[in-house]
Amino acid sequence: MTSMPGIAIKTLAVSLACVGQLTAAHAQTDSTHTEQKAQNDITWAIGAGGMRSPAWLGSARMRYDFLPYFAFTWRDLIEVNVTDGLSVDMLHGSAWHGGLIGTWRRGRTTRDLGGELSGAGVAPLSNTWQTGVYLEHVPVKNLTLGANLSHDIQSTGSAYGNAYIEWDIPVPKPVEHSLKLNREFMNRSAMRRYFSVPAEPAAALGVQAYQPAAGASGTRLSYEAFLPTSLSTGIALGLHWTRLASKPADSPLVRDYGDRMQRSYLAAFLVHF
Repeated sequence: MTSMPGIAIKTLAVSLACVGQLTAAHAQTDSTHTEQKAQNDITWAIGAGGMRSPAWLGSARMRYDFLPYFAFTWRDLIEVNVTDGLSVDMLHGSAWHGGLIGTWRRGRTTRDLGGELSGAGVAPLSNTWQTGVYLEHVPVKNLTLGANLSHDIQSTGSAYGNAYIEWDIPVPKPVEHSLKLNREFMNRSAMRRYFSVPAEPAAALGVQAYQPAAGASGTRLSYEAFLPTSLSTGIALGLHWTRLASKPADSPLVRDYGDRMQRSYLAAFLVHF
């Protein structure tokens, strides 16, 4: 499942696409067009905003975070940004894309858990970094089918899968926006890392111990948009709704102390170059 940062939001890709379109549209001569094309081999975006998201994966409590934003892309082959991490397109075809990804997942602190859960011995979780691979196919214009697999770099044994379909909504211009539907999966280690309740905390909470197996972790619908405010600035928005699958939802952490529906919202003001 995408982390709550990453959560995994493609405002960078949208903003960078907008940069290229706006710059090309204002090229006046062949010489300036050549110069701009060379400059657009590398593009940057910086900004700041805020994010409202669950305090931990499965939580009913929300947290608010200031979000400094940074993004970089090189020839649409390498992209790095705060919310989605790293992607390296090694295929770079007209209909097929694929390669390497690097992401991170937010854990949970004792403060995130709150007094009752942390007092009962529910373990906090450190943030983790993931590496993996992805593959995408573009069967028709504006539609992308994709999947990725990743695992924690740290020795958690956790691995994750994700299959998705994304539609780039063509109107109205100049707004760039998209809808994305994800089906997400976890192996047993990942499922137990986030949703298990060992015997001792279970006894303290007065619930049954719970050790889920591997399986689907949730279905996520995302709406992402970039609204240009000038040739070099704009507002990025991300709205994400996740319905946890049955195994996470059956955890006492979610069933008794959390919420099966997970919602997160992001807004940021960006300057791109």
